Amino acid sequence: MRLGQDVFADPAAGLAEEWLLTNGLGGSSCGTALGAHTRRAHGLLHALSFHGRVSTVLLKLDERLHADGGVVELATNIHAGNALRPPTRCLEQFDLDPWPTWVLAASGSRLEKTLFLISGHHAVAVCYRHVGGPPIRLSVSPLLVARGPGKRPHAAREPIGSVKGQPGRVRIERAADGVPLTLWHSGAFLPARVWVRDLEYPADGGEREDALVPGHIEATLAGGTALHVVASTEEALFRTLASEGRLGAPPPRTLADCVAALDRAERERVTSSRRSRLESADLTVREAAAAHESPRPLPSRDEPDLWTEPLSRALEQALVRRGHRLTLVDRYPDAVERPVDALRALPGLVALRAFEAAHAVLRGFAESIDDGLAPQEFDLDDGTPSHGDPEPALWMVHAADLLGRRSDDSKFLKDGMYARLESVMQYLRAGTRGGVRVDSDGLLVVGEGDSATKLVALNALWYHALVAMAHIARAVGRRESGAFYLAWAREHHKCFNESFWDEPHGCLFERLSAAGPEVGLSPGQLLAVSLPPALLPTERGARLVEVVERSLFTPRGMRERRGSARLLPEWLGAFWTATLRVHGRGAPVQARVGAGLAELRGALTGVPGGALRVAGEPLSLVATAELLRLWIEEVEHAEVPIGVL
Repeated sequence: MRLGQDVFADPAAGLAEEWLLTNGLGGSSCGTALGAHTRRAHGLLHALSFHGRVSTVLLKLDERLHADGGVVELATNIHAGNALRPPTRCLEQFDLDPWPTWVLAASGSRLEKTLFLISGHHAVAVCYRHVGGPPIRLSVSPLLVARGPGKRPHAAREPIGSVKGQPGRVRIERAADGVPLTLWHSGAFLPARVWVRDLEYPADGGEREDALVPGHIEATLAGGTALHVVASTEEALFRTLASEGRLGAPPPRTLADCVAALDRAERERVTSSRRSRLESADLTVREAAAAHESPRPLPSRDEPDLWTEPLSRALEQALVRRGHRLTLVDRYPDAVERPVDALRALPGLVALRAFEAAHAVLRGFAESIDDGLAPQEFDLDDGTPSHGDPEPALWMVHAADLLGRRSDDSKFLKDGMYARLESVMQYLRAGTRGGVRVDSDGLLVVGEGDSATKLVALNALWYHALVAMAHIARAVGRRESGAFYLAWAREHHKCFNESFWDEPHGCLFERLSAAGPEVGLSPGQLLAVSLPPALLPTERGARLVEVVERSLFTPRGMRERRGSARLLPEWLGAFWTATLRVHGRGAPVQARVGAGLAELRGALTGVPGGALRVAGEPLSLVATAELLRLWIEEVEHAEVPIGVL
């Protein structure tokens, strides 16, 4: 993406263009093309604790230029009253290939500013290079706040404790959360204590906050010279990078050479990762086309694809290390981990053939299984898992079966995974905490006494878990166990159809309890059709999909309930998959799916380098993974080309 003066002439357009970078640990950097922050989620460096608590350790860097003509403010901020200061006349160009680059011009001189995150570390590197005009003196000021990216500003909180400087380095002790910040620089640091007052965030309802400047980094630039600034929560960052072999051998002696080595390596990593994602997706597309016996000639992988690249990139960014585990997180910069969502998103990784990563995610959750329940969340302070909801465990069984079949690798199942999954099934059948158990009729129930409830979505997942365990048992040589699971699945299939089918309304009851069946409709009912094998007979499945389409479907997401204004894009993948399953894969149905996806694509706005947004909200982890899976495995090889995409 490249923007020029035609965009910056309208400040609103420049503020609307957002960018996002991530580091593989859940940390991130994000902002606008114009440079001003419009929401409190924007920040130059968001870093995480070992177990996932996020802090905004560096809000931004503000720059000013000293030349013969005086002082020119290069940075742009929004202050009280939605006032944009200073005006944007200094900004000539913004580019994002592969990361943010600004060209600034003032007093006859031109500067190029670039920034990138160092993968695997909570660190950001910023370079200011003189690219034309007379010499200048550049002053760069770090702005600090005392909060996390999703937290409301605290006007009275002091963001820093002590500031200790030495040549080329400044260490800032952050009083608010105890997360230290070290700045390496190739200039001179001048201590100060200046408040930048009334920064305003229009996207957050005009919330305001003050930011503290602990000092200024200054350097004189001319003829291609540069000022480098690296900010990190790791005091031993460069020693660690050298030990990892990422600075070359022998390691460079100057900050400029270190940043140059990191820049080259990061560019190679981004290019290689993109190529690998697209090649893997292409292979899955061709396998799916063969499985569906599609007659359509497959496109060249060099053809532009408006879905695979942004969705696969967003899913890759969601894959992070949390403590000693690999997991998937949602909604940067908060990087929220919800195990049930991470497990629901695993089929997206499988579609990208990221088998090793999917194995690692599964192992991380499996290690925390307790009484047959997978974790529903982890404490952000000490990483302790909590349990209670059976849904994560059911998605885990489904994901393990899918991964085992697609990767053609039963070793990970035999190496401890099968025993853990079998414990899930045994505990859920016999009963575990929260009153979760299989009732005498074979249906899964949650709760005790009068509060005992049989939920339709959980029972659809239970059926598929039984079928999945039959596959897994056979894969590890436990044929007798596989036969038992298959028999239980058949029993459940019969009881589910007898108990949950709501004939007058052509859909399923939402729940069964002592008070009787509850009439209703939700996207979760689609699981009875979208997951293979279908739990409903073909005729019933077709009726259910028709009712869901009529009452819940919109191109931007499924309604949470009839008449609800809340849309859930994460259920679109299940809806379109169910549509293809019940109506066949002929040209008319493919055309409907293609038209629906084209309308959704038109409603999506991008955060370059990061998540897509629909109706102003970031596309969730599950929505990203499900749409990617749908596009790669169900749609792209369709008989009818979807030309508008």
